[in-house]
This record gives sequence, structure tokens and C-alpha cells, in this order.
Amino acid sequence: MLYCHFIKNSIEFFISSFFIKESEANEYLTYQEIVFEQNGAKLLESYSNGEYEKYYDKLSKKRFWGWRTYIRFENEKASFLKDTLFVIVNEGETPITETFSIKTEEYVKKQYSVTGTLGLDVNASDKGFKLGLEENLKFSITTTVYKEIEEEFEIKVLIDTMTKLTVEVRGEGKVSNGVAKYYRFFKNVKKGGWEIFVVTTEYYSLNKEVIDEN
Repeated sequence: MLYCHFIKNSIEFFISSFFIKESEANEYLTYQEIVFEQNGAKLLESYSNGEYEKYYDKLSKKRFWGWRTYIRFENEKASFLKDTLFVIVNEGETPITETFSIKTEEYVKKQYSVTGTLGLDVNASDKGFKLGLEENLKFSITTTVYKEIEEEFEIKVLIDTMTKLTVEVRGEGKVSNGVAKYYRFFKNVKKGGWEIFVVTTEYYSLNKEVIDEN
């Protein structure tokens, strides 16, 4: 995050860090905040050891070959704060007019995470789980990839005296997760947690608030 403290009347910026690039696996785990709409929903990283054991017990029936899967949360709606790009504080005696030049590119809207001995196929053109795990999950997951045309536009903002402007990247998404076991000749050779994070919308948020003089 870049923190800017200004007392000048007018300054103009080009924000190259506004590029939205292709998401890598687990990128959403670096988001500053993820809040679920439904109480009790959680990310895979918040599972306790006891929860893992309880969910594994639901997969007690063996298979000759292939997957056993358990879905704990399915397409749970969530909002997120991806990044705080910068903050501008005007403690001067006159307002500041800021002009931001923003450039957008394309990004992938589906991300994956695994724990235990499950694996991610991160080198493939279509990133995902190894050994066809996703095809064995019995629910609908959005697979669209955003193909945004590169564009550039400007935003002009007036920052009054004793006012703070915060520029953030926010969005909404859906989270599905659970556990899985993979069998070969009735032997459990892989097990762990799986998670799919689908970004349904992403946007820039500009928030102005009055500075507390106390």
C-alpha cells in the first residue's frame, strides 16, 4: 500500500499498479479481507484438525479406483477487499483535486486451493486440480474467464480539507470447499481439502471520510 500525504492544491497521477492481471492459484488467500454472507461459512484455511477428521469420516467407503468427495460449502457468497492501493490525506487549508488515470486488463475469475496431499495443476493452460478432481464434484461451478479489452480512463476527485481518500480494489465472489480422498486398488493414496474461489465482480472503490481532528 502506498500512503500519500499532501498539502498542495492539485496533483495528477498515473496509477500503473491498477493493472488487473491473470490470477495465480491461491491469490485470493492474500486478499486483505473476505467476508461471507452466511454466518458459519469459512475458507479452507480456517478448517480445524477436528473438522478435517469429521469430514473425512463421511468418506469412509472405499473405492477400487478414483475419488470420494465431500462438499462442505457450496457457492457461498462472499465480498472481499483485495488491496488498498493508496491513501491520500489532505490536512491543508484548501481542497485538493486529484485526477487518476486507470488502466485495466484481463484476469481469470476462478482460483483454486488445496491442502494435504492433493495437488494443483498450475502449469496447465487451464489451471485446476490434478487427477480430474473437479469433474467429480457434483455441483455447478462457473468456469468463464473474463477477456476484458484493455482500456484506460480517468477519474477526477475533489478532496476537501481535513479529508482522507482511500482507493481500494473490492469485489464479490462465491466459495466452494470440502475434502476428498483418491483411491487406487482400494488404497487411499491422496487426501486433503479442496477449494474453488470464483470472482463474480471486481471494482475500484474510492472512499472519502472526514479526519478526526482529535
